[in-house]
Amino acid sequence: MALYGYIALDGQGIEQRGEVEGRDEREARALLRSRQLRVAHLQEGALPAEGGWGVRALEFIAPLLPRNWLPVRGPDLALLFRQLALMLRAGHTLVHALDACARLTPKLRARALVRGLAERLRGGHNLSEAMRLAGQPFTPLMIALVGSGETSGELDTVLGRLADDLERRTELRRQLASALTYPVIVLLAAVGVVTFLVVTVIPRFATYLAGRGKEVPGPAQALLDISAWLTDWGPLVTLGAALAVFALLAARTHALGRRLSDRFVLMIPVVGSTLVAAAMAQAAWTLALLVRSGATVLESLQVSAQVVGNRALGAAFERAGESVLAGRSVSVALSQVVVPPLMRHMAEVGERSGELDTVMEAVGAYYRKELDARVKLLSAMIEPLLILFVGGIVGFVYFAFFQAVMTVSSR
Repeated sequence: MALYGYIALDGQGIEQRGEVEGRDEREARALLRSRQLRVAHLQEGALPAEGGWGVRALEFIAPLLPRNWLPVRGPDLALLFRQLALMLRAGHTLVHALDACARLTPKLRARALVRGLAERLRGGHNLSEAMRLAGQPFTPLMIALVGSGETSGELDTVLGRLADDLERRTELRRQLASALTYPVIVLLAAVGVVTFLVVTVIPRFATYLAGRGKEVPGPAQALLDISAWLTDWGPLVTLGAALAVFALLAARTHALGRRLSDRFVLMIPVVGSTLVAAAMAQAAWTLALLVRSGATVLESLQVSAQVVGNRALGAAFERAGESVLAGRSVSVALSQVVVPPLMRHMAEVGERSGELDTVMEAVGAYYRKELDARVKLLSAMIEPLLILFVGGIVGFVYFAFFQAVMTVSSR
């Protein structure tokens, strides 16, 4: 089979450009005629890129952009899997689909990754083996699912499901990041401004008052005491905080330390329930994806334990897998403290009906909506608290300044 580039007119006279596969030129023309296309130009190989000097200049500059050198991430893989699924359904061979994806991919590292996959396929490997040899960013879950799709002959369907899963996972991360980024930035800005006022501005104002022979008012004196304390003990406190953060990060490199810290995070009001909703959505979608693709329940639980970001919840799914291996049902295996009752109940419903994948898909959609509500609640709670906190500090500083100014103006 050879690849032919064509320019043709459809039934409405609109120009169509693309590629078609055929044993020879005659078969390619016949295939285009069967699509109700009138061939104007046909050549072996891809068509040259369209555009004038401006387009060629952009094509020259594009590889130099910083984004093209970034590592391949989830959204890039989701786009790759989506394009491969569409091309396979359109009748492309896998090698030609990978070649087309490499041409369509703007990011250089992603393009090199796709071309490497195509070369391995030409060398006799199948797609799952090529992904395994490529290593990162392909995960064992992706490799296992692609292998099952190749075995069952439903590779396009499995690739579409993988794209859906990656897009959902990216959206979950985006929601959690957007809920936490704004409060952290505002809090850091408030602490920075207040520290600058207390350490720099207020001591100078106090020196000015002392030079005028005035007594420093109580609120201003309190700020001065805080300023003196930060000046004396600030470096030591900063060092202690840095050591505490380092110790926490070092503890999270060990399984037990990460599990304990993640378990503590789950106990924080509102934040913990938000993380649980995100984890349950991801776990339910992963279970649905794996069971629908032919994996066993045990394998699905083991993989779900890996994709759940919180290690305390991941350990719960690992224990659930061990319980299933011992002969217990999924609903009984999920009867653990950190797993919500709804997840256990719906697993029981799915087992009884024999449609565990469908039920888990619905559970994932429910927890996605629950996550949306939790994120909105988290934002609604944090913003007023931040306003009160920052406003209280700024108000106190202004009050101290006002009293100091009144002291200077008084005789």
